[in-house]
Amino acid sequence: ETALEAARSALDEAKSHATSAIEAVQAAAIAQAEGAAVAVAASADVASLTYDDVGYHLSEMSPPFIDEDQCLVPGEAVVRVEKAPENSRRIFAGIDIPVSVDSVWQVLTDYSNLQKVIPNLVVNEVLELYDGVPSDQVTVDTNTPDELQCEEMSKQLKGSLLRQVGGAKVVGINFSARTTLEVREWPQGMPDFAHFRDEVFEGKSRNARAKDNAKTKLQRYRFPRPFALSHLPTRDISMQSISNDDGEFRLYQGVWRLQPLPGCAPEGQDAMRLTYAVEVSPRAYLPVSIVEGRIVRDLCTNLVAIRDFVTARVPVQV
Repeated sequence: ETALEAARSALDEAKSHATSAIEAVQAAAIAQAEGAAVAVAASADVASLTYDDVGYHLSEMSPPFIDEDQCLVPGEAVVRVEKAPENSRRIFAGIDIPVSVDSVWQVLTDYSNLQKVIPNLVVNEVLELYDGVPSDQVTVDTNTPDELQCEEMSKQLKGSLLRQVGGAKVVGINFSARTTLEVREWPQGMPDFAHFRDEVFEGKSRNARAKDNAKTKLQRYRFPRPFALSHLPTRDISMQSISNDDGEFRLYQGVWRLQPLPGCAPEGQDAMRLTYAVEVSPRAYLPVSIVEGRIVRDLCTNLVAIRDFVTARVPVQV
């Protein structure tokens, strides 16, 4: 019996060593791929990169959306919905567009004309424009919690205060959703501490992390992270309902993420990925299960409308 226990103990120890060895090999492989991708991005202008330079099949998605090997999102908008506590949802969506990042950025930051692009936007009123300060003058107290750092940084950025009303039909009833949004521009992308968790791949599937995230409450200035290829630059536009908003949402906060896709367009042309992550928490009198389907449909419609609008403005190259 003593010999049997010793054998079992030795077997368990061997399994542990084998598992550690496998994990070490996997970690080294990932680190090598990431290091190569970072080195490429750092040493070359993004516009000069080819499809093979980027290594889309090795790049991690942050967070993984369809699967970790996905290069391009299909031509139409794709969307994923995740549950969250307290009558809330997290929604992730995206679309790829054959134009430059600048083309889409100009449209999404033309605040007074958003109603010309976004369907179902009944009212779009610019209440205030924020000039912001130069990026090299933005300061933040790193000794404060992440959400306070995010708030402090955002208040120094360019943006706008918008009053918007969206119109839709929910369960056969005409429904209007009002909200006043503070919009901020992040030309170099949002820092990791601006998101509700550091959501890189970490070996977990998207479905596994969705179960974990279902327990994470929504928190102001802890934004959801749109999916993106981890090693390519991004530009972000954040939006958040103001703290004293009297609209239909207790909290509405989201991020537009714009990212170039080098090597994914014909020579001399551009391609980019537009993704959106949003957290919505309607008032208690409006169950999220009733409106989430409409929100998802409208979000997909908006992505397609943006794609159609910007591609119509870009001359066809032959």
